[in-house]
Amino acid sequence: MPNFWISRTVEPIINTPAPQLQLFSVWLLLGPRQAGKSSLLNRCSSGHSYVNLDDLAVRERANRDPVLFMKDLEPPFTIDEIQYAPQLMSPIKKLVDAGGLPPGAIRLTGSQNFQVMAGVSETLAGRVAILNLHGLSMEEKGAVRTETPQAYFEHLLETGFPKLHGVRDRSVRDLYLSSYLQTYVERDIRELSRIEKRREFETFVRLCALRTGQVINYQDLGRDAMVSPATAKEWLSLLEDGYLIKLVYPYHTNRTKRMTKSPKLYFLDAGFAAWLGGWRSADEARLGPMGGALFETQIFSEILKAFRHRVREVEVHFWRTRDGQEIDFLVESDGQVFPIEVKMGSPRPSSLRQLGRIASFNWQHGQLVSLAAEEKPVNWTSEWRLCAPGGLDLGLM
Repeated sequence: MPNFWISRTVEPIINTPAPQLQLFSVWLLLGPRQAGKSSLLNRCSSGHSYVNLDDLAVRERANRDPVLFMKDLEPPFTIDEIQYAPQLMSPIKKLVDAGGLPPGAIRLTGSQNFQVMAGVSETLAGRVAILNLHGLSMEEKGAVRTETPQAYFEHLLETGFPKLHGVRDRSVRDLYLSSYLQTYVERDIRELSRIEKRREFETFVRLCALRTGQVINYQDLGRDAMVSPATAKEWLSLLEDGYLIKLVYPYHTNRTKRMTKSPKLYFLDAGFAAWLGGWRSADEARLGPMGGALFETQIFSEILKAFRHRVREVEVHFWRTRDGQEIDFLVESDGQVFPIEVKMGSPRPSSLRQLGRIASFNWQHGQLVSLAAEEKPVNWTSEWRLCAPGGLDLGLM
């Protein structure tokens, strides 16, 4: 496993606080476990004292008397896994309201969006800057323009966990991901959400991995997991709050209607989804029945990381009409909409005719991302740009 530092896209934004961070003395870094949140803040927070609430003794003291606990802390400080002691939010608010703290004097991390954001909404609303850190992006790995589909899927199977960067030994990867799954199910989900059906929930996670990139049918998912559709919906919310998946809703100009339609399910780490689904080698993953879905999942993850690791707002939707027209992703940011279609292999003429119909919409030129980007069809449509996975233009520069 690597013992060197892998530079993160958000690092310079933290080191020389970007304008959007200057107004806040409290920064909250959210993201999944093992994404590198603690390592990043330790690297970028010279002079900060450090408190880790993963330590049960420390956590017990923080929950028993949060006011007394905070008296032992003098800014600047960092508190890791704040969801385990949400009572600390109130004394932190008093520190902030007293004034005089520089930007980022108090830095928090959290791995459970619902637990953390509930405390923030009640206590620190308007006082905290929210940042997101996911696993390593292909850009951060230095694998933006991977030369072959085989090599791309090798990087995909590495997952985005920094500790697995460069690890090709399957036994090492299996042990790490198996341990991660057990920790995730046992601690983050059961402990924080009081789920008693451990085996059923673990089966549910694996069933979700086999559905990445698909529109959710709660009835079918619940039946396969042997739980009710209502429980399936509740458990999906837990997976989303725990940064394992993201639900992507269909695009509609009426924002209320967006949230009432069935969403697509995407894992935030395509490599972890592949492992949960039983795909262990690059050939198995790429050539198997889930190859296209895993590639689409990886592109979705890369889009999200490209924005969030730059502290930029983004909404991602999919587009589908009654007459069968479909676009995988509509990426909305800064008033612009970027249509993105994902095809692992060479695009077919029939799909090109369908994509050409969107020219009348007030969107940016479409982009079709493919591992076979160099094989441009003869009848290519001028409204779309064919690009490799690392060649997407999202208007971020």
